[in-house]
Amino acid sequence: MPKEINKDSKEIKASIMTTRHCVRVVAFVVFGLSLGAYLILQVYPYLEVKQIVVDTEQNVEANPIATETPYALTREMPVRLRVPKMSIDTTFEAPLGLNEDGTISVPSSYEKVGWYKLGAAPGEIGTASILGHVDSRVGPAIFFSLGQLAPGDRIFVSRADGSEAEFEVQYLERYKQDEFPTEKVYSPTKYSSLRLITCSGVFSKGEQRYSHNLVVFARLLAPEVKN
Repeated sequence: MPKEINKDSKEIKASIMTTRHCVRVVAFVVFGLSLGAYLILQVYPYLEVKQIVVDTEQNVEANPIATETPYALTREMPVRLRVPKMSIDTTFEAPLGLNEDGTISVPSSYEKVGWYKLGAAPGEIGTASILGHVDSRVGPAIFFSLGQLAPGDRIFVSRADGSEAEFEVQYLERYKQDEFPTEKVYSPTKYSSLRLITCSGVFSKGEQRYSHNLVVFARLLAPEVKN
């Protein structure tokens, strides 16, 4: 009998030691993951913002309506932009392409806007991008008040075939120019999306540029959901 008790005691002690070892391993792994996440965010603090943005986009795609064939228009050149809340009513200059360094060119006019022709047309499935200046040497330009837009506001784009695409603002975001998320802003979507893009932040006379960019994200409205 004493031998059997001693044997059981050894097995219990061995079990306890194994459990303690497992707990230590799990605690070490959790601590390592937490530390790694913290260090990544310290080096790349904008990653947290990007994750929030990705979740927003996924929520849009997860909507049952979005899983069906989305409402869209055919490809037509835009001819007029209206943003009633900002009293913006302007025309488009010649379509924009790429500069030699691969960046998108900007409008030459301060009173008109430019459409990026290598992306989708406004109303077409994909990402349509419209660029405009925030100001000039003499005062405010066409997108000076763009930052006052809010989710739910409407944007109207008249097209060459006489049709009009109506968009609803989803959200606005500002980015440092050196950290501009090109892929997020310009990558094609599975529905008809629109980006209004301008400069924002502080202007540097030495560099002759602003510190940030402002991007308005909007989505095409189907006829049955327009108010």
